[in-house]
Amino acid sequence: MTTHSELAPATERGLFIDGTWRPSSDGRYEEVVNPATRQVFGRAALASPADLDDAVAAARRAFDHGPWPRMTLAERASAMIRLAAELERDIEPLTQVALAETGLAVAMCRDGAQGIPQFLRYAAGLAGTIALTEERTAASGAKVLVEKVPVGVVAAFIPWNAPLKLAAFKVPSALLAGCTLVLKPSPESPLSLHYLADAAVRAGLPEGVINIIAADTEVSQALVKHPGVDKISFTGSTAVGKSIAASAAGSLKRVTLELGGKSAALVLDDAPVDLVAGSMAFVLPLNNGAICAMPSRLVVSERRKDEIVGALATALEKTVVGDPADPATQLGPMINEQHFNRVMGFIDSARAEGGTIVTGGGRPEGMEDGLYISPTVITDVSPDSTAAQEEIFGPVLTVLTYRDEDEAVEIANNSKYGLAGAVYSGDRDRALEFARRIRTGTVAVNSPIGTDPAIPCGGFKASGYGRELGPEGIDDFVETRSVFL
Repeated sequence: MTTHSELAPATERGLFIDGTWRPSSDGRYEEVVNPATRQVFGRAALASPADLDDAVAAARRAFDHGPWPRMTLAERASAMIRLAAELERDIEPLTQVALAETGLAVAMCRDGAQGIPQFLRYAAGLAGTIALTEERTAASGAKVLVEKVPVGVVAAFIPWNAPLKLAAFKVPSALLAGCTLVLKPSPESPLSLHYLADAAVRAGLPEGVINIIAADTEVSQALVKHPGVDKISFTGSTAVGKSIAASAAGSLKRVTLELGGKSAALVLDDAPVDLVAGSMAFVLPLNNGAICAMPSRLVVSERRKDEIVGALATALEKTVVGDPADPATQLGPMINEQHFNRVMGFIDSARAEGGTIVTGGGRPEGMEDGLYISPTVITDVSPDSTAAQEEIFGPVLTVLTYRDEDEAVEIANNSKYGLAGAVYSGDRDRALEFARRIRTGTVAVNSPIGTDPAIPCGGFKASGYGRELGPEGIDDFVETRSVFL
């Protein structure tokens, strides 16, 4: 078993700009705190406005004058496979750094470390199946080339909750399309992404294709508005996403937004109770509950509520909460005290609204000083309550009841969000019928969540717009140009 005392030593990194590491020009660094120990793990340089200009200029030169956008799909794919191979050499140290900066269970960190090379290899494989140029015949009889050309310099914002996995949602598609990148990780968890920079150097990617800068709010806002940036790819909260969309509108930048969620798991009356309880008990602790596609609303009939909630509570009581470095741990700490207090605030507001805390609701016994929250199930609140409407982003599940199936669909769709959802039924065709009535970008049948590099994902409504992953993920990084011959 790996303990925190055996983790890699404290890490200090600068800014990766134009193929080299450099310090912040104004000497600012952000301390990176291990959520499990609440001790400083490392330091990351924070970009100044001058550093930001340099990073965008490097990406701009690499796009306007460098070889990357002018390579064939096959050439870019070959470079991406080399990048994947270099990252695979670093799986274990990358896992350990991610573990220390995020507090996620070690299995989740390893999954994220393996995800970037996996997604790179998938995207590279698309080079042989997609065409960026198509010859058509116009109505006039003229020959026309319809081309998909890279959109340009991409500013990609990576959130703190899953930096490796969510970088994998953006970087491979952008690279295959021929774009250059300025990656902006969160100062909360900036260090693991630096392995991507080291791997890019070893893989021989041209300088300036990938640049990585952590930054505070002011500099991040300047990145959105920067005239040298052609596209924003953002994953994060809906509130920040709205602000980015408004800022980007001034220069008509292209924008992809993958925002918040309040997904519903709709349980039909013929669904096996063990399947539902097991699925929810599995998914609730994942990523310490900080998954935007988390099915955080369980919609069950009044007839089966007690049966399903009882089975779920029993299953959740077996959840191992503790040191994320322990392979047995399923649920680690919240990322910081501010987020811990935010999640606890939602639980307290549910109590104030008359909700019943079936299990959890606070720190586990014996962990009174840590940032840990037991898996929590809330019942007896209305579909319009705060607990049922707001994204909690922690290991908290709200149970809502319906009287008939039309009401069940109404409750599932009663959300400003539309990122993901699930339907449980003993009849697959019947589940599919209801899945098609759920207004979300992704719906899983008899499973709590669905993600795959070959399958597009994205949201409806306040969960954003644009799609990531799959062949469709390339489309958000290209422009279409018609050339009349």
